[in-house]
Amino acid sequence: MKVVIVGGVAGGATAAARIRRCDEYAEITVLEKGEFVSFANCGLPYYISGDIKSREKLLLQTPQGFWNRYRIKVITGAEVVGIERKDKRVLVKTKAGGSEPTVFEYDKLILSQGASPIVPPIP
Repeated sequence: MKVVIVGGVAGGATAAARIRRCDEYAEITVLEKGEFVSFANCGLPYYISGDIKSREKLLLQTPQGFWNRYRIKVITGAEVVGIERKDKRVLVKTKAGGSEPTVFEYDKLILSQGASPIVPPIP
């Protein structure tokens, strides 16, 4: 089974690890638009306040660490530019890639790309 997960922080990383525990043969690929995967969002206030001195202390896992521990392929800097549901394909642009998107085929697709906060107009 091929599983593609869009989003590699919190929900996406957790889903990937859970799938691996349930299916040791699944081919799991996590696509993360940002630079980092699986970082401790809940630790950000402590970093901002100075209680945590090093930003690296917030990074829980790296793409190489995911592969070594779970055999999960993580690609950072990967922006999903299209989903072809009928053909079960995800089109991805990477910073290192050319003008044509890379195609990832899947049997199962999980969308866990998070959200952007809304700042209310408080005077």
